[in-house]
Amino acid sequence: MPGLGWEDWTAAGVDPNRLPADWGWKVTRPSGHGFEDDLADYAAALRDRRSILLEESPGVALRHRKQPWHRAAPYASGATYLPFTNDIPFGLWIFSLTPGDDEARSGRTWGQTIWFRVPAWWALGPQGRTAAAMLARLKKLTWDEVLTLRRSYNKAWPTDREDPAWYEAQDLAANTDRAPLKNALIKHTETALDRAARTHGKRVTDFSDEQKSVCFAAMALAIEDLSPSLAHRLLGPLHLALGDIHTCPVPTWAHSL
Repeated sequence: MPGLGWEDWTAAGVDPNRLPADWGWKVTRPSGHGFEDDLADYAAALRDRRSILLEESPGVALRHRKQPWHRAAPYASGATYLPFTNDIPFGLWIFSLTPGDDEARSGRTWGQTIWFRVPAWWALGPQGRTAAAMLARLKKLTWDEVLTLRRSYNKAWPTDREDPAWYEAQDLAANTDRAPLKNALIKHTETALDRAARTHGKRVTDFSDEQKSVCFAAMALAIEDLSPSLAHRLLGPLHLALGDIHTCPVPTWAHSL
């Protein structure tokens, strides 16, 4: 099934579920440059085999800053947030951290050694390839397809026999530490749908049937490896409108290095 397997990571010699101590991962622009206030060039650091120096903001101890790295896999036990940005596509990197000479006395600097650029789909969870394919597909929706999503929701989820799959999936995500991944995927699908509608001079309202259709699909991809049958129920509206999302092409940014 698309989205499963860690063959990319096996080639890199890294298990994403078990990063060594003091190792982390970082999302950047596809070019390798960081977002917002992170101006580091991760691609150049990997190419030149040099470290990137992290410095604290003036007057703010490093330990009190928002850290530019992430330790836990986005779907792993203990993951409390995701390094997601509204900028998709993105790049994904693995690095280790080394305290600077002044760390012991003031906590001012760290060095980052960049080890690998890894496929960006991994940041989207176990079904990351499929999630990336879905986001790419949603961005290209015609307005007629948006309306088809609206109608397919009612076909798949008639009000006289509502399926409790959404609530079952909410409980499953909460009980397996998948809530951060679920929330992030829902956010991205909502954004992709909204942007597609705006390209046609339209708007998608909150809690509309078309929005529910893509949010149900996002929920499905967050828990599909845990419960394929539950995911199948949640994918119903999207499948009626667009077909099997698992067969959509994975965008280059998600799997290339």
